[in-house]
Amino acid sequence: MKTDCIQVFVSCASQAEANMMVETLLTDQIIACAQIMPGVESFYRWQGQMTQSSEVLLVLKTRQSHFERLRSTIKQHHSYDVPEIIAVPLVNGDQDYLNWIHEETK
Repeated sequence: MKTDCIQVFVSCASQAEANMMVETLLTDQIIACAQIMPGVESFYRWQGQMTQSSEVLLVLKTRQSHFERLRSTIKQHHSYDVPEIIAVPLVNGDQDYLNWIHEETK
């Protein structure tokens, strides 16, 4: 079953930022659901320095057609200069769940 649903990963600096992001995206019906995973330890290079930070990871479910609105909303409200916004296609899934994503993101 082919689907246009995607899962988007976004890292946030705090629980408060993650909650605000999810509330905004749900209210605007850009996403159908979000999972917030606190306690993520991230290691990366930033501005030439090795960096480690505690972050909160968002896993968002939406449709490909909503990605630009999602990306724009996140960039507008995010505290990072370059936030992680990575979308991956859902290759397959339970049809009832995929239908629900469509219904919630009209």
